[in-house]
Amino acid sequence: MSSTFSGFYIAKSGIQAARANLQITGQNMTNVNTTGYTRQRVDSYSVGPTAGNMRYSGGNLAIGNGVYCSGTSQIRDPYLDIRYRAEHAYVGKTDVQLDTLSDLEDIFDESSKDGLSAQFSDLITQLNTLASSPTYSSENIVKNSAMLLTKAFNSASQQLSKIRKEQTKSLQDDAITKVNNLLKNIAHLNQEIKSSEISGTSALELTDQRNTMIDELSKYANIEVSTETVDVGSDRSVSELHIDLVSGDQKFSLVANGDYSEFSMTTNSSTGYVTMALTNATTGNQVQAMDSDGNPIVDGTGNPIAMTNADLTEGAFGGYLSMLNESGEFDSASAERGLGYYEKMLDKLAVDFADTMNQANSTNTSGDYNKPLFTTTDGTSTAGITAGNISISTAWNTATSSYITATKQTGDVDTSSKGDNVLYMITQLGKDKTYTTNDDNTGGTTLFTTSIDSFISDLSVSVLALQKSDINRQNTTYNSTLTEIDSQRASVSSVDINEEGINLIMYNQSLTASSRFMTTLDEALDTIISKMGVVGR
Repeated sequence: MSSTFSGFYIAKSGIQAARANLQITGQNMTNVNTTGYTRQRVDSYSVGPTAGNMRYSGGNLAIGNGVYCSGTSQIRDPYLDIRYRAEHAYVGKTDVQLDTLSDLEDIFDESSKDGLSAQFSDLITQLNTLASSPTYSSENIVKNSAMLLTKAFNSASQQLSKIRKEQTKSLQDDAITKVNNLLKNIAHLNQEIKSSEISGTSALELTDQRNTMIDELSKYANIEVSTETVDVGSDRSVSELHIDLVSGDQKFSLVANGDYSEFSMTTNSSTGYVTMALTNATTGNQVQAMDSDGNPIVDGTGNPIAMTNADLTEGAFGGYLSMLNESGEFDSASAERGLGYYEKMLDKLAVDFADTMNQANSTNTSGDYNKPLFTTTDGTSTAGITAGNISISTAWNTATSSYITATKQTGDVDTSSKGDNVLYMITQLGKDKTYTTNDDNTGGTTLFTTSIDSFISDLSVSVLALQKSDINRQNTTYNSTLTEIDSQRASVSSVDINEEGINLIMYNQSLTASSRFMTTLDEALDTIISKMGVVGR
């Protein structure tokens, strides 16, 4: 049977456990509104009876030796953390895409009075007036309308370039800078947490800071968080945290305990396309791809494989790259319709519009434009026209008499009646045609069928609006799922003031009971020592 004084050790351990639980409950209640705080608990277990050699055991009753508090821990569900961070990457990507598409909507806004659609309508109206009254005065009005249309093209092109510059700057100065700081700070916290664990000090508050940073990091890329137990000597071990960028069957190290990597980017000056890279912050070497078992991956010639844009398909990084680098059907059937798609579509409209009008105004049959209405900014060249450089020709701009061919007769088009050629121009602007990814709209991938004057309207409604609606639907779904997962995490990890209040009562009663148990033992011991054995004296 246990010794007489063993009961005091049981009562003492109960008092200590109750006090520890009261303190941890107070810590939880104090941090009920602290961002990122995870509910803590005391880790305790029952202490069994002192072992004895069964061969010499007297068969006496064996009673345990109380409770032992081994430390404190956080109440978290790792599975919910994994789900939250994976969903956060989806939200990060669609957030960036929605921001970019919203900016694009302002450019192709059909309600704008000085937008491309409005200018096309005004040009057609003035051409109709010219057809009915082909005078120099009427032509001047057409010329002014055409000039405003070219300015609208130029302005739309400049706005697209501005969006590209803003998105590139946002990627460089905001996203990459923030992610690199997060990686650096997480690696620093890893070292502090490891040092605390080695010294036997709780680092739960530091772990909360690290978890908050990891949650924020998950918005930018598809990451995987893992821990590795390492021996630090004296029969002690601690956990080291690793964060990897995951891309299919390969991964790239972002943080390995105190070691971390950094993202960087370069921009092609002619196309505006962005290329991202990942290097080790200490050595400056590119981070090598690893397989699921942590083994290096090499290419067919034995060279290490480094990270490319193709490895950043999720998160805000994936959103930026899809909007800055992808051109939809102009690249492939599976590519995103990014800024490049809308830049190419605007240029395609400018080229087709200029070619159509120049051909209609030409009076020769050789195929050359001998009386071009629209050229590049040099005023004479009809080759290389884009939305950014389209302009009315110098010859038309400086003409002191009628320049637009109102009547003509060629081999395939008879517009010899007064003003019929102007009507022919109007007809060509309203004529449906199939646009493809090829410059001459012959072969290639079909984009859509529309007319020149309805091009912007169809692009805005049938393409841009539908794309934004689809991305917005995805974003809403992802945010809803993220909120649901976060609520589940909160139900597990956050502090409930009512629950902690019940715990206060429970642990206070436990403290009172253990204290009463010790008092009872003391009274019993006093009886044993002071009163037993006095009979017969």
